[in-house]
Amino acid sequence: MDRSYIYLIFTAVAGIAFLLLVPQNQYKRYLLYGLVFGGILDVFTIVTLVPINQIRFMNMGNFSVLGFIPIFVPITWMFNFAIFFYLMPRRKGFLALYILTFTALSYIIGELMNAYGLFEYVGMPEYVAVLIFFTWYAFSAWFYLRDIQNVPVIQPAASKPLNEEEDNKK
Repeated sequence: MDRSYIYLIFTAVAGIAFLLLVPQNQYKRYLLYGLVFGGILDVFTIVTLVPINQIRFMNMGNFSVLGFIPIFVPITWMFNFAIFFYLMPRRKGFLALYILTFTALSYIIGELMNAYGLFEYVGMPEYVAVLIFFTWYAFSAWFYLRDIQNVPVIQPAASKPLNEEEDNKK
């Protein structure tokens, strides 16, 4: 099998997990957060770290944009962060453990991609990836838990009530 299809498999697994874990009436809200904090920030990370030879994606086949951005990786991160936000605990004691758990899972998946020959840390020690993942999740959780009404990027979709919120008002 062509290794480039492993990217598609990772994305399909993340998408199926999203469909199974998040209620259908909340897809829009959590996919928006996933897009902003997962997909867009991942593209920013790739565009920043690949040109300075800190990371490298390999065996992308036809699934690449500009030859160095694997198209399915930001989509997978979008699903990952949508699940992250939906399952996020509100209690701070649990939140710290939750962020550490997602950090560890992301690092393990990165190592799995490395073992398949899809991804490689080129110019940075691997422990820096753990720090990047932790910072990424911690910042995203902090942003999500604070008053999102002050953020114009997310405000239009986040301020719309969900179907169940409309039903509760009646």
